[in-house]
Amino acid sequence: TLTLDDFAFRTATPYIDVPANVLLNIGVAPGNSTSVSDTLKNFEVTLANGGTYLAVANGVLNTASFAANPDGQSTAFTLFLKDQMLEAAINSSDVDFIALHGASDAPTVDVIARGVATLVDDASYGAITNYISVPPASYILDVTPAAGSPIVASFTADLSSLGGGSAVVFASGFLDPTINQNGPAFGLYAALANGTVVAFPATSQARLQVIH
Repeated sequence: TLTLDDFAFRTATPYIDVPANVLLNIGVAPGNSTSVSDTLKNFEVTLANGGTYLAVANGVLNTASFAANPDGQSTAFTLFLKDQMLEAAINSSDVDFIALHGASDAPTVDVIARGVATLVDDASYGAITNYISVPPASYILDVTPAAGSPIVASFTADLSSLGGGSAVVFASGFLDPTINQNGPAFGLYAALANGTVVAFPATSQARLQVIH
């Protein structure tokens, strides 16, 4: 069965119904495929009745053609899976999200909401956090190595209109595209429960004291 046709990079579906309590053979094929024999990779999963799951296609098809992960994590193309997903926030006044480290050439990182708190601590490639609840607001997110400094990249995450909603925040792309086939650059994105994917714009800021 063709479930997703021409499914583009950095896009997401809403939550969809799939068969439960049976073995599913999930095949990923090129966009010009015409039959199941064109499948590049197959993944066998069984989903529990009534469960709510996340599946993220991530990694590179030919690991020899791309930079290795600094922490030695496998960067081969796979499905990252997580269960007990939320389609809405538990508290209608909050935003509930999980974070996924999907940048294959990036080391273990922290994600710090500037002036608020460390939201993600020591996440290696492929790591998926538990749910994090924050008030709906606009945040500056600083991505740093596990030591907490220096700041590698900063992004503006405007969650002010997402009260009561849930999301998957994912890092995608390469820290250094020049040694990764000039692939897409590192970025932070949020996939909402309805399938909308939002790019968090990169930001640069300096701190300044002015004295007359």
